[in-house]
Amino acid sequence: MLQLATLAIATVLGGITVPLLAGDAKLYGFRLVQQENVMLHFDLDSATATAELFSLADPDRLVIDLPGATLATQMPTESFPQGVIRSIRYAQHGEQFLRVVLDLRQSVDPSYRIVPRQGGQRLVVDLGVKGSPGLVRTESRAVDTVPLRDAVVAIDAGHGGRDPGAVGQRKTLEKDITLAVARRLYERLRDQPGITPVLIRDSDVYVDLRERMNIAREHGADLFVSIHADAINRREAKGSSVYTLSLDGASSEAAAWLARSENESAALYGDVALDELEGNLRQTILSLAQSATMELSMEAGADVLGELKGVGAVHKASVEQAAFAVLKSPDIPSILIETAFISNLQEEKKLRSARYQEELARAIELGVVRYLARRAPAGTHLAAARRRQGS
Repeated sequence: MLQLATLAIATVLGGITVPLLAGDAKLYGFRLVQQENVMLHFDLDSATATAELFSLADPDRLVIDLPGATLATQMPTESFPQGVIRSIRYAQHGEQFLRVVLDLRQSVDPSYRIVPRQGGQRLVVDLGVKGSPGLVRTESRAVDTVPLRDAVVAIDAGHGGRDPGAVGQRKTLEKDITLAVARRLYERLRDQPGITPVLIRDSDVYVDLRERMNIAREHGADLFVSIHADAINRREAKGSSVYTLSLDGASSEAAAWLARSENESAALYGDVALDELEGNLRQTILSLAQSATMELSMEAGADVLGELKGVGAVHKASVEQAAFAVLKSPDIPSILIETAFISNLQEEKKLRSARYQEELARAIELGVVRYLARRAPAGTHLAAARRRQGS
C-alpha cells in the first residue's frame, strides 16, 4: 500500500538530499516530459534511502545519486539532438548507489520531489528550464525481469445502500443503474486478455469514498472507472459525459453542479469529506498533474467518451473536469462516467433497458481496452505486447 511520504529537504555539499522511505529500490523507467518546464520522471519499484542531486560545470551536468538503488536491467545511454539535455547515462557503483548523469547544453536550477505511484515511487525532477511541448516525449523502460501481470481496472458503481443517488421521474434509483452497468462491464472486461476487472461493490451496499479508493489500491488498480447517472434541474438535459479531476475549478457550470451534487450526496450519507487530507493530497496531485496521472486520466476519458458517442448523444463533446471527491486518488488514473441523465424521462427509460445497459458497457469496455493497449504500465502483459509490436 502506497503512503504519502513527508519529505524533509536539506542542503548537502552543494546538492540537495531528500530522505525517502527505507528500503532498496530498482530503477526501471525514465521519462523526459516537455511541459511548462522540462520535467524528468524516474520510476522506482519501491522506496530507497535517499536521493541526492548536484550540479557540475565545465561542462554543465546534473548528477542524481540514488543510494542503495540498482537498475532493474540495463538502461540505454540516450542522446537528444534538441533541448537542454544532451544525453543521459547510468552508472552502477556496486551496491552503494546508482548514479544518473545528465549532460546539459546549459546550466539548470533543478527542484524535485518524490511522489507515490502505483507499484512504487516516482522521482520528479523539474529542471527549471522552459519546456518545448513540440518536442517528442522520450521514455525508456527496463525489459521485464519479473513475471508479467494483468492490468487491473477498478469498476466503481456509484452510490449504493443507504445512498440511492439520483432518483428519476419514474422513481428509478441511480444506485441500481450504476450497479447493473458495472456488472456488465465487469463481465466484458473479464473476457479481455491481459485485463483483470475488480468490482468496488457487487451488491446494494454503501461504500464510503475513502474505502472505494482503498479497495482500488489493495487490488493494484491501474485505472479507476466510476459509473454514475446524471441528474440536473433541467429535465431536457441529455447525453453521456466523462469527467476527470480538476483542482482549479470546473470546466463548465454543469460540471461544477454535478460535482457538488455527488460530493454532497457522499457527505449526507455518512462519508468523510477528506478535508483532513486536502493539504497533502492537493500537493501530491499537483505534482502528479505535472507527471502522468492526470494526463493519463484525460487520455482514458477521451477514449471512453469517443466510444460513448457511438451509443447516443453526449452532453459535451470533450472530457470535462470537476472536483469529484471519488476521483482524488493521487496515484491511479481515474475517470467518472455519467452514463445518461436519469432526470430526463426518455433517458431514464433507456437506462432501465438491459439492451441500453449492455451498449453502455460495451462502449466503456472498448474505450478502456484502447487506453490500456496504449498506456498499460510496465510489467503488464499489455505493455509487453505493446513493446514487442514496437509501439
